[in-house]
Amino acid sequence: MTSPATLFSSLLCVCTCAVSVSAAPIGTVLLPRPNAELVQEMAVYAAIYYNLRSTDEFAYKVTRVVDVQTTINRGVVYSMDVLLGRTHCPNGRTPNLESCALFSSPPEVQTLRCHFVVLNDLLDDQKRLLDSSCTATTQ
Repeated sequence: MTSPATLFSSLLCVCTCAVSVSAAPIGTVLLPRPNAELVQEMAVYAAIYYNLRSTDEFAYKVTRVVDVQTTINRGVVYSMDVLLGRTHCPNGRTPNLESCALFSSPPEVQTLRCHFVVLNDLLDDQKRLLDSSCTATTQ
């Protein structure tokens, strides 16, 4: 179990690293930078779960976090809009999608705009995908 001091330090790091504020009471809504390391980590986590449920033969990877807001509660809830691009890598057989090239010509090129809600539960040291929806887009 995570100690209160560790939890406070983790929350403080999330706040200062992602959004440059020094304290955030429970229930506070924050607007971190989309390119912040923890935001990117949560987007990749959600994309992995998207691929696990996808029937597409090719895997998708994060190409851009469009928008994000966080809410501090038991952990940090990341509500974000993310663009996913279809890669050349077979779905379910590639451990590191960063090395996968995106398709560059039709009809294989596909971009999805997804809304993900991810809980980074600092008390249990776990991540959970709370909500997910994706639609095809032209970007």
